[in-house]
Amino acid sequence: MISNSKKEEPKKDDTIFDIYEIDTQIFKNGEYVQKTTTKPEKVKNIFKFLPGLTEEEIKNKNPKSGDNLKYFAKITTTNFEYTGVLSSELKREKYGYSLMGNKDVFLGEYKNEIRDGFGIYKYHVKDQEQPEHEQEQEYYIGDYKNNSKTGFGLYLKIFKSNKDDSTGEIKLINFNCGIGTFQDDLFKTGKIFTVDYDNETLYKGNINEIGLPSDEGAVIVQGDKIFTGKLIDGELVEGRNISIDEKGDKKRAYYFTKSNNKDEPYNFDIYKNEEKDGAIIQDVGKSAVKTYKTQIQNIFNEVNNAIQKFADYNMAIKVDFEKDVKNKIKSNVDKIIKD
Repeated sequence: MISNSKKEEPKKDDTIFDIYEIDTQIFKNGEYVQKTTTKPEKVKNIFKFLPGLTEEEIKNKNPKSGDNLKYFAKITTTNFEYTGVLSSELKREKYGYSLMGNKDVFLGEYKNEIRDGFGIYKYHVKDQEQPEHEQEQEYYIGDYKNNSKTGFGLYLKIFKSNKDDSTGEIKLINFNCGIGTFQDDLFKTGKIFTVDYDNETLYKGNINEIGLPSDEGAVIVQGDKIFTGKLIDGELVEGRNISIDEKGDKKRAYYFTKSNNKDEPYNFDIYKNEEKDGAIIQDVGKSAVKTYKTQIQNIFNEVNNAIQKFADYNMAIKVDFEKDVKNKIKSNVDKIIKD
């Protein structure tokens, strides 16, 4: 089951006015100029705290052609800590990293304080005593529109992972992953991929309002079995059950319907349709399941690498967000969605 009611930071923050500290990185025409640290009680206009600028540059702070002047800052407010691009009104703009008061993290694109574009949201599940790699973790990685998860995205909930002490790599062991289309924070259609150690289950189809698979033409791959047919609220109603061998070839197939007998909940009949069964096996066979597992692991590694870099201001200023974060991670998410 994929959560369709997960809460994120408030949909609209209070206007920023209590700034405890602001570190500002100044660029002119793409070249680093200087850095300044200021601790004003209340910051009204960021530009009066940017030394080294001419009066003309200040007036022309939003040129029509290109970013002749841009700035990268770290601020601490009453509601959150932020590292990224700010507008002249001290609004989060373009892209940045926010650590909220509830310990949630957002790394992604902003438009006038609103999450809009590509983003990574890491939920703070709860305070846990175990090392971070042993804790439960939750992420949304994908598109936002007007502060809501809308577009292509990937929701990942991790129950268990192991850390390789020699390399530091965290390997996912037990997790659920919803991959597909989101609308107004709800997961609408796509795939649900579940891994419990070496047991893997893949679902392809629509999702209802409470996050359960519901589809007239659903497909489920579980071990050496492929189920195709009708699901209602996560329960199989009717369809085909195809067993495959280690090579991915069909061994046998049955047609099943739900019965009214509690001891035997399904009726089974031999079902023959070699051409259709062959197409289903080729589309969602065991090899595809293994591919998804590898892809999700790679996306997880890239996401955490990006979060760690942006959590450090001095590392964040060196990151090309468009190239090294957005394009790289988004392309991998889009690929697994469209496979």
